[in-house]
Amino acid sequence: MQFDLIYPEDENKIREVPCVIAASYFDAEELIGFGVDPSAPEVNAPFADDNEFEKVFKLWESPSYLRKFFADSINFFEQDYWEDITEDEFVQDVTKSLNRIRKEFINLFNDNKLHTVVEPLAPEEEDLRLHQSIRVKIKQGWIHKRLAFRFYAIEIEEEKCYLITGAAIKIHKDMLKAPNTTIEKRKMEFALEELVTNGIDTKELFLDFVL
Repeated sequence: MQFDLIYPEDENKIREVPCVIAASYFDAEELIGFGVDPSAPEVNAPFADDNEFEKVFKLWESPSYLRKFFADSINFFEQDYWEDITEDEFVQDVTKSLNRIRKEFINLFNDNKLHTVVEPLAPEEEDLRLHQSIRVKIKQGWIHKRLAFRFYAIEIEEEKCYLITGAAIKIHKDMLKAPNTTIEKRKMEFALEELVTNGIDTKELFLDFVL
């Protein structure tokens, strides 16, 4: 696993901003180990060289990717939770949401407000956030009246440093019951273990590690 700086874009300002945001880059071997199919677009060109934050936007901008995702996940989309959503409705709603999501992230980064939309992945992690790095999620964007996009990250230090490990369209309310969110959980756990192993639990320690 490697790291790409997301905010600030100018590394010369990295010590000045209140909150630093980075994204994980996983190589093909790591992604396959998490459960990604070796033939999946995210493991191959032109997506393989992107970090997890940029990659997901590029994937979701592809109608062919979205239609295949819908077809592969049809057992979930046929459940009552999705209220008879059609493939065309799914693609249209994802496409409409993307620009709004990206703009929202840019505003949150620039205004130092990312922490206002971050939630611990599990309730029991809330009590840990002041003492150690934890897994978190960020809810964004709507599909068929569902707040369906999830960005996943490690909160290295509350309000000060976040490592985005991936994102997914949530197709089942229990993340362990859908293959795409199961993979995202494995990415988070891998990233958290890497940080813990290296004793990284503050913004300054993270910057010292990656710079």
